[in-house]
Amino acid sequence: MFRFLQKLRRRRAMYQSIEDELAFHREMAASHDNLIPLGNTAVIAEHGYALWRFNFLENLWRDLVYAARGLRRSPLLVLAALVSLGLGVGVNATMFSLGMELLFSQPSVRDAGSVVAIRFSGNSHSPHQVLEFLASSGLLADVVGENEEVISNYNDGTETRPVFSVFTTKNYFTALGIPVLYGRGIAPDDPDEVAVLSYSFWRQHFGGDPSVVGRTLNLDGRMCTVVGILPEHHRTLIGFGYSPEIYMPRYLDSTILAIYGRLKPGMSIPAVRAGLIAVGKRMDQALPVDYKYEEGLQVSPVAGYARLKYESDTLAIAVFFALLLAVTGLVLLIACVNVASLLLARASERRREIAIRIAIGASRGRLLQQLLADSLLLSLAGACAGLALAEISAQMLARIHLPVPIPIRLQISPDWRLAIYGAFLAVLSMLACGLLPAWQAMKESIAHNLHREKKMRLRRALVAVEVAISVVVLTMGFLFLRNLMHASALSPGFDVVHTIRANVNLPPSGYTTNVQKYAYFDRVVSSLAALPGVESAAAARVMPFNGGTHFMVDLTFPDNGQKQGARFDWNAVTPGFFQTMSIPMLQGRTFAAVDRGEHVVVVNSEFVRQYLGGRQPLGTVFLWGRYDKTPYRIVGVAAVTKTMTIGEEPKPQIYEPLDQIDNDRREIEFVMRSAIPPGLQLEPVRRVLHRIEPMAGAEVHTMYSSIGLAFLPSQVGALLMGSTGVLGLLLASIGLYGVMAFSVARRTREIGVRVAIGAGRADVVRLLLGDSARVTLAGIAAGLLTALLVTKPLAMFLVPGLTPGDPLNFLVVAVAMFATALAATGNPILRALKIDPASALRED
Repeated sequence: MFRFLQKLRRRRAMYQSIEDELAFHREMAASHDNLIPLGNTAVIAEHGYALWRFNFLENLWRDLVYAARGLRRSPLLVLAALVSLGLGVGVNATMFSLGMELLFSQPSVRDAGSVVAIRFSGNSHSPHQVLEFLASSGLLADVVGENEEVISNYNDGTETRPVFSVFTTKNYFTALGIPVLYGRGIAPDDPDEVAVLSYSFWRQHFGGDPSVVGRTLNLDGRMCTVVGILPEHHRTLIGFGYSPEIYMPRYLDSTILAIYGRLKPGMSIPAVRAGLIAVGKRMDQALPVDYKYEEGLQVSPVAGYARLKYESDTLAIAVFFALLLAVTGLVLLIACVNVASLLLARASERRREIAIRIAIGASRGRLLQQLLADSLLLSLAGACAGLALAEISAQMLARIHLPVPIPIRLQISPDWRLAIYGAFLAVLSMLACGLLPAWQAMKESIAHNLHREKKMRLRRALVAVEVAISVVVLTMGFLFLRNLMHASALSPGFDVVHTIRANVNLPPSGYTTNVQKYAYFDRVVSSLAALPGVESAAAARVMPFNGGTHFMVDLTFPDNGQKQGARFDWNAVTPGFFQTMSIPMLQGRTFAAVDRGEHVVVVNSEFVRQYLGGRQPLGTVFLWGRYDKTPYRIVGVAAVTKTMTIGEEPKPQIYEPLDQIDNDRREIEFVMRSAIPPGLQLEPVRRVLHRIEPMAGAEVHTMYSSIGLAFLPSQVGALLMGSTGVLGLLLASIGLYGVMAFSVARRTREIGVRVAIGAGRADVVRLLLGDSARVTLAGIAAGLLTALLVTKPLAMFLVPGLTPGDPLNFLVVAVAMFATALAATGNPILRALKIDPASALRED
């Protein structure tokens, strides 16, 4: 190695040293007759050079230089390879980066690997007394808490708008070591009236002015001092692209917090879990509740691949991205087959050169290395083009605003994982593109008597494989496209065409009691219903597809003492909710004034089917969960509605009167049914809300535009799978065009002979179409059989009524693939029809 490094620095000097030594030995041999002559000094010198040089590296460099010179003379081949491999690598790198960002992005904290999320009794959030008890136990190095589900009202002097905020403990920034761009984080001795702004909020509202640090903002009617600005690529502990706008060290006694802790050096997750069980038992005595703290205890990392082991939701998303990577891997394989077909044609043209090299003593390994140099250069160039395309895609994805009720910002940035993945794709592409053409080239050069038709069989087989893979990818894409079409045609169970949704976040001052909140609700509902063109109005704790509350409790029926486990969605609404939303009442009635003083509920028909058995629902009384001392009487049965996604299975649901619950939230939803186009009512509704409470943040949208979350899974699946399928179809058509063009070029003499002896234009067209049809039909048949098997697991992602084995999917894909093949064959056929028999017969 030392001599090799020396050689790089002074190559000529070392060559001269060997020549001087050989000259010395020649002089010695000439002056002493009894010495054995040196013999071939050139061979001796070559052996001397070999002692201190790395032959493999030097040979590889020479092969790469030779390959680059050869490829420079084939610009169309290089262009086709770069397009194919660039698209294949680019779509794979984009999906990989997106998956890494959503699943495994490192939160912006110091030593993220030592931070864990803690859940007591299966709850994601706990009262602040639990956090304080855990912190005082000394089990962990640091304990912090946050409530990331907070909506604050920001008033800029002209209007009030809701902003997504995080309430944190005061040690949040210092204990986690969160970096800031300007200013500082929240300090433990800060007052409650301070705030840290996100980069996007700072840019949007203050134009990126650093002097905003130290100014005051009106947040929830309180003047808060800005102490810091977060960096642009700040990532939260939650991950998944969640990007709140403001952080404040404010929480009330009723605020619940997600708990995070930093492990002490050398502490493992099993060890901290055992310690938390002991802490939970002590809390059961000090902070008694209806449940046990140590039951359902969860400790999970917030960063790295270990999240998959502890978080089932993360694992489900990881499975989806694994499926996407598998599909995009098929696209890369199609691209590699394209390039392999091109290199096979190039190797066929070099058969004489290769035969000469073998004849003068080139080894198989040495020859294989030289032939793989072409594919190595193309793969490296394709990988670079693909990574550049992935970076452009990342910039475009960062500008997309997802139709979800929470701020999601995709901050995809290249890192060492993408570099390793790109290198892996480059090596994989090199082997997939080059091994088969290199082997075939050596085989042709040894066996000169191979018939040309036999040499074309391999290229046809490659194209058939390419068509088969494209059929599989296209089938998946078309399946998800149909899934989106079916989802768009499904009814959510309520009217989305004539309704308007308003989300209001009340200021904390003036609305501390239920009486104050319910008075506001009644006033708003009455004022909205009085607007011209509004037929009815109602209020609800949550709206479908914009969050919700879910319970998994025991139902107890006092009439016979029967107890049954139940899992259902829950909501609290005003009496006019069902009429305004056009949700049919199948039995009974909605809520009424006569119900005051009694706990009544409306359930949906799925609740009746699953949990009431043969009971008559109207009048049935039950007790449930932590409210098992309060009887609830069913007064009505409503139709089933969708709650989170449009393709979900029917879910049981309970509705309570809004004025019956102890409302601990400042956020409320209003819904209006309009007799005129809802878009015309948005501004009048905003004016009413602002007049009644100027300091409340309000967002008003048509119901149709506000339920984007319902269609998001179908849209994402259709976009990713559909675009991948189209890309696979495009690459397959390029491959088919290449093989047909090469076939026409190789058969120019044959076609000329056929025309000379009387073959007409129709005969030539029939000949070439037959070749194309045989290859295409073989690939389609193999692809459909494979797709029938591999698409079965996709059933879990499809809406009800759509199955992966639907014959319509396969029929449409087969027709589309065959039509594409005919289009790709068109230009080569036209070239064949222009062949002059006399010129063709004179060709060698």
